[in-house]
Amino acid sequence: MITRIELKNFKIFEEEPFDLAALTLFTGINGMGKSSVIQSLLLLKQSFMSKQLQYESTVELENNGFVDLENCEELCNKKASPKIVEITIENSDQKSYKWSIDATNPPKKTAKFSFTGDNSYKDEALFKDSFQYLTAERIGPRKSYDKVVTTKSHNTILGIQGEKTPAFIQTAISENAVIGIEALMHPSLKVTERSPLDDSRLLYRNINAWLSDILGRPITAKVSDEGKDKVRLTFSIKGGQGEDFSALQVGFGFSFCLPVIVAPLIAKPGDLIIIENPEAHLHPSAQSKIGMLLALAAQNGVQVIVETHSDHVINGIRVMVKGHDIYGKVESNIPKIHFFYQHENEVGRRVLTVGPSGKLSGWPTGFFDEWEKNLRKLIG
Repeated sequence: MITRIELKNFKIFEEEPFDLAALTLFTGINGMGKSSVIQSLLLLKQSFMSKQLQYESTVELENNGFVDLENCEELCNKKASPKIVEITIENSDQKSYKWSIDATNPPKKTAKFSFTGDNSYKDEALFKDSFQYLTAERIGPRKSYDKVVTTKSHNTILGIQGEKTPAFIQTAISENAVIGIEALMHPSLKVTERSPLDDSRLLYRNINAWLSDILGRPITAKVSDEGKDKVRLTFSIKGGQGEDFSALQVGFGFSFCLPVIVAPLIAKPGDLIIIENPEAHLHPSAQSKIGMLLALAAQNGVQVIVETHSDHVINGIRVMVKGHDIYGKVESNIPKIHFFYQHENEVGRRVLTVGPSGKLSGWPTGFFDEWEKNLRKLIG
């Protein structure tokens, strides 16, 4: 597990350390560097996938897969002197790996680096095929989805935009695939004589159980062939008019949350998942339950990094720390929150933890307090 990221001269950061936990959340006002922390990892990942990291001692800045940092000028902090960018990651085995990137040539789209560490960095979850990343710019509802996506130079099992998720589900059904961690089996799928453990662990059953729970009504996601190279995603909604609805004919939240649900269900202990804005297009109650599911995954050995603007996601995680009567409980050391703020002339970052009762270690100005501010204005 990655326990620490240190960034020097990387975009907005002059020199900044970030301690990570099993579940790390980045939140706060826009333009303060939340995405940049994630981009530092994605830069290493895409350079590894293109073989440049391990064989050419270069990083790939311009890419149509994970992250496009354009060139050395955009990569490096404007105040840096010399123009050397450093990315350091430390893990739970107390090993440290540092990439010192030469950004002295502004228009260059690749950059040479020197490396400090040993080859064991290749064993990090970030560099494994099981690594999952879902960008904020996820794909919305479509008439059909490609079975094989070739438009990106690098991709993940569900697709960086979630675009491979329908085809993945179809394959999972045909192969009777099961969830990666038994503890993430939805509570409604109780083991009985009619429904043995293996059946209850089926990935497809759990996807629909969590989908129904999160969206608040009985829903079944279905995938069927649409020609030779495409699949069609439909949703059956109990109590709705008609039997199946095209993905185009239901809310954006259906399509947007599907890969967010599938990602933790297929993860295994030791895996790494990064998700940006898992709350997109979801009702507050659904956002909270997404937080609960991600907390449950982190409790069971999956490292999860989330960028979010949702207090509902965070509160769902807090409920899981206190203990949920259906989903269970996660330890208080599982979540860690990095809050980026600007208050008057003060710019900075606070690290918040969650106590055993679910109480936050602090509630700084600007941390999800807009509801209270507006309420005060409304009541005079």
